Amino acid sequence: MCGRFNVTSDPLNQLIVEITGRGFVIETKYNLAPTEQVPVLFKHSDGEWDVHEMRWWLVPYWADAPSNKYSMFNAKSETLHKSRAFREPFKRRRCIVPATGYYEWRTENGRKLPLYITPEDGNGFAFAGLWDRWKGPEQTIESCTVVTTAASNSMSRIHNRMPVCLSVSEAQTWMDPDADETTLKQLFAPIIRMPIAVTPVSTFVNNARNKDERCVEPLGESEHLAVGS
Repeated sequence: MCGRFNVTSDPLNQLIVEITGRGFVIETKYNLAPTEQVPVLFKHSDGEWDVHEMRWWLVPYWADAPSNKYSMFNAKSETLHKSRAFREPFKRRRCIVPATGYYEWRTENGRKLPLYITPEDGNGFAFAGLWDRWKGPEQTIESCTVVTTAASNSMSRIHNRMPVCLSVSEAQTWMDPDADETTLKQLFAPIIRMPIAVTPVSTFVNNARNKDERCVEPLGESEHLAVGS
């Protein structure tokens, strides 16, 4: 699952350059929650990269109206190809959701304690995502969802799901309009692709209205998860 994440312009902008070859600049946001506007990397039909702020809660183009009835901020990789909401975006509207790190909660002694998960030696995560465009009589909504997979062995101690985090080369594959379904599904393997740090942080982040740097202040030593674990 990925229900909260953050973006820090430096060094995340460097990751965006590595993926797109262009110098897009994003705004630092410490505590992004579903239904908020998040930065999304996508390609136009001519192959040119772009970045838009999109609603983090996918609204299918065919929906009668925007709704929060179903949890559409995450999309299970195992069912993308047959989901009515995600099937066409999986084929035609894949995107990258860049993140400096994301938050997860682990229950200890009956309390849910937040953890901040970041790459140890990289500039951020490139989440596999999907996007769509809904047009109503008075507004148009561009929205996105983060693709998740089963947790790796080491991550399963925290949660049973995790976002699909792509390397730069895998991000290129994910965004290739000619990539076949078999190739794309190989990106969903439940493994850690880069060294990960898991750091306890303050419950300040629990409230999605809290938006400053206190969300990422460490409260203890980080746990380190190895590639492939």
